[in-house]
Amino acid sequence: MEENVYGVKRMTAQPFAFPFDERLGIRRPRLFVDYEELSTARRHRFELGCQEVCSEIPSRIRWFEKRYMTLFEALNETSSETELDRLLDEMNELSSCIADLNVLYLHIEGTYIGANVSA
Repeated sequence: MEENVYGVKRMTAQPFAFPFDERLGIRRPRLFVDYEELSTARRHRFELGCQEVCSEIPSRIRWFEKRYMTLFEALNETSSETELDRLLDEMNELSSCIADLNVLYLHIEGTYIGANVSA
């Protein structure tokens, strides 16, 4: 194994991977070499994997948004400051996950995700 400039250990034979991100609930593309160094066949496999990841992003955003709205509704029912803080912390984390998914989509596709994802 070899460590790249980001401190990520990788096998030298694999130019890319799609490890599962527990926080976001999807696989994320990891490219360990310059894109131009990939053979045409490997470029196609990498791009196909990226498209598969992009296809999962809208449903993950919808899941996070539903959870967020459940917590938002719970805010009205709590009178405990401790519970209020817990709910707000979880809502902030969900918002962060949604933002990260949007950035990942933008990074892969080069465009913003459609405005009606939560529809």
